[in-house]
Amino acid sequence: MGNLGAYLRPIPAGKTKEIFLENFKDENGKKIPFVVKAITPKENELIVKRNTIKGNLNTATYGNELIVTCLETPNLKDTELCSFYGVMDPMEVPSLMFTIGEKQVIMSAISEINDIKMASDLMEEAKNF
Repeated sequence: MGNLGAYLRPIPAGKTKEIFLENFKDENGKKIPFVVKAITPKENELIVKRNTIKGNLNTATYGNELIVTCLETPNLKDTELCSFYGVMDPMEVPSLMFTIGEKQVIMSAISEINDIKMASDLMEEAKNF
């Protein structure tokens, strides 16, 4: 069987990471955590598929759906949150709730927890090898 056991490991989906954004504080002025989680490659494939039209990925809608899916706290699908931002579709919340920079910080954390950054770094290394 060789080293097959080394390849048998649990799927990393579900691991989480906390991030803090300057503009989000509790009633005492303390920053509150946002929790991002890892998803499975299969979940990502479905998100990509839903946001691809005629072979073209709509990166804006893909990014928003990825944020909604990977952001565990707060739950952007919460009806009270959607109502506050005046939308019924949770996929619209990220573009209303966050500044451009905050959205980039969240996407960066999502990329990190899902090893997307690691994959792009490895691909870049392979090109330079």
